[in-house]
Parts: sequence; C-alpha cells; structure tokens
Amino acid sequence: MRFPLRTTHKVALVVIAAGALLATVLSAATPAAVDRAAAPAAPSAHKCLVMTGSGDPAFTRNFNPYTATGLPSGSFVQGAFYEPLLITAEGKSRPQPWLAHSYSWSNGNRTLRLNLVHNARWSDGKALTSADVVYSLTAGRQDKIMDRVGLTGAGNEIVSIKARGKYTVLITLKTADSQFIASILNRQFVVPKHVWSKVADPANYTNSKPVGSGPFNRIGRFTTQDYVLNKNPRYWKKGAPKISCLEYVQASSNDAALALTQSGQADWTHNFVPNVEKAYIAKDKKHFHAFYATTAYPVSLLLDTTEYPYSLTAFRKAVSLAIDRKTVSKLGEYGYAPPTDALGLSGLFPSWVTDPSVKKLAKQMATYSPAAAKKTLTDAGFSYKNGKLIDPHGDAVKLDIHVISGWSDWVASNQIITRNLRDIGINSNVALEPDWGAWYPSAYATKFPTLLWQGGSQGSPYGYFYANLSKNAFIPKGQDASATGNWEHFSDASATSLLNQWKVTLRPSKQKAIATKLEKTFLQHLPIVPLFIGPRWSTYSTRYFHCFANARNFYGDPIFTTFPDNILSFTRICPGGKSGA
Repeated sequence: MRFPLRTTHKVALVVIAAGALLATVLSAATPAAVDRAAAPAAPSAHKCLVMTGSGDPAFTRNFNPYTATGLPSGSFVQGAFYEPLLITAEGKSRPQPWLAHSYSWSNGNRTLRLNLVHNARWSDGKALTSADVVYSLTAGRQDKIMDRVGLTGAGNEIVSIKARGKYTVLITLKTADSQFIASILNRQFVVPKHVWSKVADPANYTNSKPVGSGPFNRIGRFTTQDYVLNKNPRYWKKGAPKISCLEYVQASSNDAALALTQSGQADWTHNFVPNVEKAYIAKDKKHFHAFYATTAYPVSLLLDTTEYPYSLTAFRKAVSLAIDRKTVSKLGEYGYAPPTDALGLSGLFPSWVTDPSVKKLAKQMATYSPAAAKKTLTDAGFSYKNGKLIDPHGDAVKLDIHVISGWSDWVASNQIITRNLRDIGINSNVALEPDWGAWYPSAYATKFPTLLWQGGSQGSPYGYFYANLSKNAFIPKGQDASATGNWEHFSDASATSLLNQWKVTLRPSKQKAIATKLEKTFLQHLPIVPLFIGPRWSTYSTRYFHCFANARNFYGDPIFTTFPDNILSFTRICPGGKSGA
C-alpha cells in the first residue's frame, strides 16, 4: 500500500471572502533567507542530480529505511539503497518487475511465486538471494517496526514465506487476494539478512553505513546541509542508473527551495510553486518545467477520532460542511489542487463511484454551508453561548490546525479553514511548527489536527478504504500511523468484512459492488475530511538532466520521495541538458 511521504508547498496569499479583504499576505509566506545564498553562481553543468525539499532541519546521518523516512537523510533511502520486488506505479494497474523479474500465481491464486534476478549484489559484495527476500518479508517477527506486509497484525493473511532454491520465493496466503501485490507487496523493500538480522534495536539503529543493492548505494559526502549518494558501479540492471550521483541539499523554506531551482543550483523539487509559469518556467522556457499531476488521492483534515468531540460523527460532518473548499483550492492552493467531494476519490478513481446516490451525498456533504453545519451540530446536542460552540459535555470547542511555517500554501489554506471554523463558533487558529522534524512525529500520530495526504493501492481504491476503515489497519491513539495510513485511528467492523470479501474476488463487477457499499460506509462515518486533490508536485529543470516523469511520459509518481516509484526516476533520468519537458 502506498502511503504519503513528504510533499512540500509554497504560496503567497491575499485572502478575499464575502467581498472584503480578510487577510493580507501571510507573514509565514514572506520569502525566507536562502540557505547556500553565499554559494557561487551555478556552474555551466554539475555532475549530480541536485534535489531539494523544504523545511528541513539540520541533517543527521540516519539511513534507517524503517524509521528515517521523515528525516532528510531518509527521504529516498527506500529507492536509492533498498529496492522493491515488484512495482505498481502511480496511475498503473499492473505491476512491473524489479528484483523479482517475474511472478506467477498457483494453488487457486493463493501462492505467489517470485523469480528473482540472479545478478543483484549488496554493496559489500555479497549476492542478494532468496534468503534476503524471505528475511525482509518476515523481519516483522524480529521487530514489529520492520513488518511491511502485516505479518504480525491481527489481519495477517500470510500462511508461509519460503525460499525455493537461491532465487525463488513462494508466498502462500490463506485465501486468494486480488489486492496483495498492489496493496501489500508494493511497500516491501529488501534488506541484507547478514546485516539486519544482527541489529539488536532496529527502531533506534541509525544505519550510518548502509549496505544496499540499489542504484545509488554509496555515500560520497554527508554534511549537516547536504549529502551525495554515488552510483552503484555494479548495479544489476543493465544501463542503469544513467547518472553519476544524487545530491540532496537543505532548504529552510519553500522560498529558499524556489531560489535554488531558479538559480540552477537545484534541478528538482517537489514543492508547489504559485503561478509557476511566471515564477519559474518563464525564467528559462526551454529548460524549466512543472508537472502537477492531479490523478491522486486527496489531502484531508485529520482529527484523532478517539478524542472528544472529534470522535462524534456529527462533528466531523459539520466541519466538512463548514469548509469552503473552492476558496481553499483557488486561493490557498492557487487553483492547482482541485476541490474534492466528501469521498475524495474524484482525482484518482472517479470510475469506481458508480452509484448516483453516493455521488449526490458526497457532493452535498462537501458543499459549503455554515448554516447547515450549525444545524448539524445543534441537532447532535451542541449549543452556542455568546457565539461560541459548546459541546454536549458543556465545554467550548477548540480546533487549532498545525502546519510547518515554511509550507506557505498549507499555511494559507489553513488560514481559510480556521476562519471558516470560527464562523461556526469553533475557536480555531493556525499553529505554526518550525520544521518537518517538529511537525511530523505528532502529525503522523494525529496528536493534533492537521492536513495530511491520503494514500492507498494503485489499480483500485481498495487501499484507501483499507487505511481508513479496516480493523486490520487500525493504529491506537497517539501512535505513529504511517505503517498503515490509519492516521485518524478509526475502524469499522462492517467495512472490515467488506474489504475481506473484496480481496478474495477477482471479478471486477463484484469488486465495484463492494466498493459502493464501502463508499456508503465511509460517508456514514466520515473518518477523515477530504478537502482537495493532493497533486504530485514536480518542478524540474532539463538544463543539465532530462527524462523526468511528465504528462507525456508518465511512468510513475514524479516525486522523488515516493517509494517504489522513485526508483523508476532514479534509473531513467538521463544526463545532459535538453530543451523541452
């Protein structure tokens, strides 16, 4: 199952509503000082593909693929060092081979045979074999933090994982599972058994000298502000990678990242740029490009549904009615992120929403109406005192939304949202966090309300419903939910049963019938509040490199932190400047 990694943002905003100026340019959107501002002008060419994020703290040398993905050093450790078995890429329905060069089903579609490539090697020279794959798939028994396939969870469907010879692995399931490759195996990366089986505490292991098989598995340089990963000279895939090295540089904010790309010091960022045509592309029309793919899952307002009054379905539905999604999209996201209905599937899976009643209800539940929001609340036992919303327990309702101060489009969007919430009596403000390191641990555990990306399987919305409704995906209150994407700590028994039925059928018509039932269950409970499609921001330069994923050549998610799609970019991007996208 694909789950959201870091996607960063930028916008400068003047909010206008009801014909009156509500806010001037946000102070958080004021251009920040550019890291490396004292660096010399960009050379005529540079050797490494240079990438940058936003809001990064000082870099620490931690390449643990299980725990460091929220750190700059771990941004693409999955993909650069550690590889997938099969890849079901963004927008694709069929898996493509990787470390498993082929696969087949047998035993009534309950046994999956993986045939491994024979020439993959670890960076210490040892061969990558079926023993490493079996270990990686079963490593959750050593430590739950290493469980990528749900082997230790209550909903485990795996009966056995066995090696058959040096280059074949057999995975046997309890029942046929049409979603296993796209939803479960797609998340798995392979680590060396001879290294990780000896790690006593995987959660706190920094893996400072990683042993990997991937296309960039050698650390060339590491400082607190940048690092370089050099090409694997013995990479198993012929002709790949095509470039010499990857470099990741620090940017303290979105403005800093934009300045680095405008100057040519950075080639690629996954930051949203407002008016990108003028702010970036116009600076060099031959080489500067932006690809903002909207075939994606939504960005949603996440609340801990185990915490009162967020636990009340009526409250979440009222919040949905109170938010002016069109204004959030137009002003907060500069029109690049289309508003979504209350179901959130309009960007990636519109064809899976077939019931007219579901479409109508999803639209109605996301239609901006403060009056309807207030009625929903008072019908559920809420009241008002001096214009302030009081919950059924007699307490004033407060809902501050946390965001990184440098992510200025989300700051702007949250300013609109919090004003919307104040209009229905909720005490709500934007709470700024200094950087990613300060924000993400609590965000991923939903210890405070926040905007967060949704994720799930490709090929169907099964993974989306699994993450938000299944008991098997449930993560307890206060715990990091990145393992399953159950950020809001919610589950439903009937939905769990429906998902189990979906897995075992290979008939598309039956899958869609089950999907309709899950859509109704989702709207009944509204565990999250979808707001707008989360575009896959890719702002890049072909001045020194080309072959990036784009609208004409959409081979996978264009964001370099998204595993496993990022390995497609890392092995396909070509050296040398080229005019055009």
